[in-house]
Amino acid sequence: MSDVRVENYYEARGFSVYYLANAVFNVVSTPGAFLRGIEDILGDMRALSLMRPFNRHTNLHDFIREVSVPIVTEEVARGDLVCRFLRKFLDLYGVEYPESALEDEESFWSFVAESDRFHEAIDELVDEVFHVLFNDVGFLQKFNRLCAGYIEYSGFGEKNKTRSGTLKRAKIPIWARRAIFYRDKGECRSCKRSLAALINQLETERYDHIVPLARFGANDVTNLQLLCEPCNLKKSAGNVPVSPLYQRAIRA
Repeated sequence: MSDVRVENYYEARGFSVYYLANAVFNVVSTPGAFLRGIEDILGDMRALSLMRPFNRHTNLHDFIREVSVPIVTEEVARGDLVCRFLRKFLDLYGVEYPESALEDEESFWSFVAESDRFHEAIDELVDEVFHVLFNDVGFLQKFNRLCAGYIEYSGFGEKNKTRSGTLKRAKIPIWARRAIFYRDKGECRSCKRSLAALINQLETERYDHIVPLARFGANDVTNLQLLCEPCNLKKSAGNVPVSPLYQRAIRA
């Protein structure tokens, strides 16, 4: 392991990652049922964060955090002194805490305000959940359509917008292209043509915005997919459903 760059890996802690991923999936898939909560996450000035061009800490990272923290800390909020779920999180992620921190909600949030490790642990948990959801391109399309609605109607972020109110096109960084090429296994998401031997990493036009910029899509790695040139030209600025087909791990 001496030659491995540890920053390129995340640690699976064995916490309820899929439970949280399912919670995020449900919020995005049925936004009408969670409208007030979504408005708190994406509305008003918060929409500005959706307009950042290609930040490694993606729009989905922020969304996962906002959904996950209330779930992880729910026992404290309802006055459950046992706090089994929260204790499991704190223990698995190596967050040291005094028993007094779990006596009531005020004590807990005072502890959180002073604990750098708690916030680091949440970031690590969020990244685990992100890697589950990032592979589901159908979910990413739903998520980015949700974000697009807030970008479209936001009165902020003029420096990032065109005259028509859509986001300006930003150069796709190499790290984002690599992430998409790896996730999509080097093949066109639409026609499944292998691009592994053909792809030129500098040809940004093959890295397609799932929700087009013309439809208020974001310059975010979660809003990209790999397409071959013919499929990219055919899609153009259309809001086309992503392919529901994924490579099998055990192939015929």
